[in-house]
Amino acid sequence: MAKSFSDLSAGAQNAVLVLVALAVAAATFWYFALPESAQRDNLHQQVIRLRAENDRNEAFKREQTEYLNRIVQLTQQLQTLQSIVPDKPATDVFVSMVYDTGVSTEVYIRTFIAQPLVNKDLYVEMPFRLHLDGTYYDLLRFFDRLVHQQRIVTVSNLALGTPEGGGMGSYKVSSQETVGANCLITTYYNRPQEAGTPKPAGKVARK
Repeated sequence: MAKSFSDLSAGAQNAVLVLVALAVAAATFWYFALPESAQRDNLHQQVIRLRAENDRNEAFKREQTEYLNRIVQLTQQLQTLQSIVPDKPATDVFVSMVYDTGVSTEVYIRTFIAQPLVNKDLYVEMPFRLHLDGTYYDLLRFFDRLVHQQRIVTVSNLALGTPEGGGMGSYKVSSQETVGANCLITTYYNRPQEAGTPKPAGKVARK
């Protein structure tokens, strides 16, 4: 015949109470603590992944900033190179620059004749034949400023002589002018890329 809990001895009652407490604790752990622990581990792994992804994003942002800065630098370098060796002849701009240099140095340009272009592999030489007159030091200043312009200019075939004659048209030479000069100045521009030769069309077979 089954005994009630009160009929059990004190030791048995304590043992039953301990077993019940353990069962309740196990049930509580199984239904509450264990899922919370698993969720906590899952959240911890998500935090680790998010931190790693954030670190990668920060590294990408730093690289992106470096690349953008590099692009800006290269763009500025390209603009500088295009001003030194432009893609087009810009003949009128160059001629104006040479005449302005003459005016600023008090040198008179009596002859300014374009010569045939010289094609190179990557660029085109654009030479001009000049006759100048002025004082010796004014001519020195003229050539110094000319070769220090932003656009590349070279001076060749320089020959000095008296200021009278040698120029085109009629003009008067001042008594202060002591030197005449003949020279060839050359500037450059990038050679246009030639379009590819189209391939010949294939023959159509006759039926």
